[in-house]
Amino acid sequence: MRLFLAMTMILFVTSVAWATSYPLPVPPAVHEEFTSVEAIRFRDAKGTSAPLSVPKSWKLISVSTGEKANSSNLWFQDADGSIYLLQGLTSQNKFFLNENAYKIPAK
Repeated sequence: MRLFLAMTMILFVTSVAWATSYPLPVPPAVHEEFTSVEAIRFRDAKGTSAPLSVPKSWKLISVSTGEKANSSNLWFQDADGSIYLLQGLTSQNKFFLNENAYKIPAK
């Protein structure tokens, strides 16, 4: 009889405990922010202008990551010592250059 009462009590307690238990909190999914091509507004990426060409007198001296996702900064040096910065965007396995070139003149 005691065994029957003990088994009944164990079954009752475990079923009540299982019914009132709460699931473990699931952390929210990590949401990464991506910049769309339209937000950067490179005319080359939209296909509205001819691709920018780099003069042959410029020598590539460095590449650095850009401020936005999938963007890069290309640093060139001209024969006179001036430094030029061209910003680019990678989209659909193609690299597009921004139409603006920034110059740091040599003294």
